[in-house]
Amino acid sequence: MAERRTALISAWNKKGLDVLAAGLSSMGWKIYASGGTADHIKKSGINVVPTEEITGISSLLGGRVKTLHPELHASILAAGEDRAIRMKDGKPIFDLVAVDFYPFEKTAGMAADDPELVEFIDIGGPTMARAAAKNWRHVISAVGCDVFPEVLEAISNGADDDEFRRLMASRTFDITSCYDLDISLSLERGFVPELRYGENPHQSAVVHFTWPRQGFGSAEILGGKALSYNNYLDATAAWDLAVEMPEGSLSAVLMKHGNPCGAGRGITPTEAFDNAFRADSVSPYGGILALNCTVDMELVARLKGIFLEIVMAPSFDDDALLRLQKRKKLRILRMPDGAEDGRQMRSINGGLLFQEQDTVSTLEEVNVVSIRSPSEQELAAMDILWRVCRSVKSNAIVIGDSMGTLGVGAGQMSRIESLDLAVRRARREGHSLEGAVLASDGFFPFRDGPDKAAEEGIAAIVQPGGSMRDQEVIDTVNRHGMAMVFTGTRHFRH
Repeated sequence: MAERRTALISAWNKKGLDVLAAGLSSMGWKIYASGGTADHIKKSGINVVPTEEITGISSLLGGRVKTLHPELHASILAAGEDRAIRMKDGKPIFDLVAVDFYPFEKTAGMAADDPELVEFIDIGGPTMARAAAKNWRHVISAVGCDVFPEVLEAISNGADDDEFRRLMASRTFDITSCYDLDISLSLERGFVPELRYGENPHQSAVVHFTWPRQGFGSAEILGGKALSYNNYLDATAAWDLAVEMPEGSLSAVLMKHGNPCGAGRGITPTEAFDNAFRADSVSPYGGILALNCTVDMELVARLKGIFLEIVMAPSFDDDALLRLQKRKKLRILRMPDGAEDGRQMRSINGGLLFQEQDTVSTLEEVNVVSIRSPSEQELAAMDILWRVCRSVKSNAIVIGDSMGTLGVGAGQMSRIESLDLAVRRARREGHSLEGAVLASDGFFPFRDGPDKAAEEGIAAIVQPGGSMRDQEVIDTVNRHGMAMVFTGTRHFRH
C-alpha cells in the first residue's frame, strides 16, 4: 500500500484555502498547517495537524517564529535515503508545501525606516518555499493562493510529475527573488540616487544597484545633480563604448539618445575629443562625453560653450575638475576601471530577456574577400569603426578613418537609408569621404550599399558577410577597386 502523502500549508491570504485542503483531504492526504492557517482549516471541518506537533512550539516572538525549526525543514528537505529513514522512524516527510507570503505590497508609501515596514517581511514562508523548491524531485512548491487550484488539479489528474515539480520550483525562485527585490528597493531608499521620473515626467522610476557595487553603483558624482533615468541609459551606452576602444589609445565618445554621435582617438584627450566631435558638431549638445583617459585642463578649455549633460572619465586633473564643477548643471562622474561583465537583461511585456555581452570582435584575423587587401591604415580604421558599430542602433553604418568616425547612420529601417544618413552627416560637417572606411553591423543584402559607398569615395568596407548575395556584393566591391573584409559575426543592437 502506498505511503500516505503529506502537505504543509501556511497561508496569509486564505483565498482558495478551503478548496485546497478539502481536495487534498478527499484524496487521503495528511495535512499539517501552522498557526492561523491550521485554525482556518479546522473551522472548515477538515482534519489538520498543527506544525507544533513537529516543532514542539506553537509560536515565539509574537508569531514571528512558528516554522523555523530543524525538524520541520528536515521534513521538507529529506531526499533519497534520508526520506526513507524518516518514514521508517515514523517522522513526517512532505510531498507538498503550499504557502502564501505576508503582503509586502501593503508597505507602499511607508518610509524606509518605518518600524511597521519590517512586520510585512515574511521569513518563514519564503524559507519553506525555497526548501521545497530545492527538493523539487520529491516536493511540490506552491507559492501564492492563485496557484493552489492548478496544483490541486495536477495532483488530482496524476500530473504532478518531475516536469511539473521542476516548473513549480522555477516559479518559486522567481517569486522569492521578486519578493526579495521589492524589499531591497524599499530598504535601500536614501542609499541610492532618487529619480524624479522615468523616460517621461508621467512615469515613475527608481534605480537599483546590485552588490557588490560596480559600474554606476561605485561611480562617484563629483559635480552636478543626481543622474536621471535617461542619463543612466545614455551614460551606460557611452561608457560601454569608451572602455572598449582600442587599447593604448586615448579615446572619447559623444553619446546622445543611446547612439554615438561620434567616437575618436588621439595623442591627447583634446585630440580624441576633436576626432569624435568632427563627425557631428550639432547633435552632441545636451549629450554625454565619455573618455577612457584623464580629463585635463586643455580639454576643459576646449569644451567651453558646448552644453553637455555629463562628462565621465576614470580620473580628472585637479584644476580641470575645479573648472568643470563651476558648471552647475553638468554632472561629473568618476568611473571605476573596466566594463561590467556578465549577462545583459532587458524587460519585455510579462518577462525578461537575458543574453551574454556582445564582446567586441577584434580584427586580428580578418577574412579578406576582395581582390585588393586593405592597407594598414584601413585596417586600423576598421578596428575602431567595427567597435563603434557595436554601440549604434541597427541598422548601423559608421564611416570614418583610423582616428575615428566621420559620419554615423543609426536606427533606420533599411541599411541603404542608414548609409545615406551617415554620408549626409559627414558631408554636413564638410568631410571628404575619399579613402574613408565603412563599417556595417549586418551584411549588405544588395549591391546598392557598396555602389553608393564607392560613389562617395569610400575605399574599404568591413561587414559580417553571410548574405545569399555575398558574391554579388564582392564582385561589386572588386569592380570599384575597394577592399572588403568579412568578420563572420554581426553587431545588431536593438
